[in-house]
Amino acid sequence: MMGLLMKIPWKINPIARFISQKKLRFRISFLVAWAIFGYMFFATGEALWQNLQINQEIVRLKDEITQLGQQNIQYKNLIAYLKTESFREKEARRKLGYKKTGETVVAIPQDNFLYIDPGTTETDETPNNKPILSNPQKWWDYILG
Repeated sequence: MMGLLMKIPWKINPIARFISQKKLRFRISFLVAWAIFGYMFFATGEALWQNLQINQEIVRLKDEITQLGQQNIQYKNLIAYLKTESFREKEARRKLGYKKTGETVVAIPQDNFLYIDPGTTETDETPNNKPILSNPQKWWDYILG
């Protein structure tokens, strides 16, 4: 009997109309469910991507904090050294030409000597590209000007 009722057009038969509307509702609800699932899937993926980027930024900032902490310690040590009496005395001798009582200050011209870069063992000609002179030649130039 059901097969016979289905053959009657749905416009005339209320049962066939109900069944076709039920199929339509099912298809629409199925499409809506898939759309919601797809949106949730992509939203979750985007949230995971943002979480990964934020975690990488946190690691980078922690490394930067560590480096800044080490620089801070170095600067504090430098400040402590600059406040010492030995540094003050050294700078006064170097910049102002001060000397202790009983000391003799000797002026040595810097132009005729080898230029030695601090921290290296290599020597080079003077920055002015003057030739390297022997010790007697240096004295001769120093005395006679």
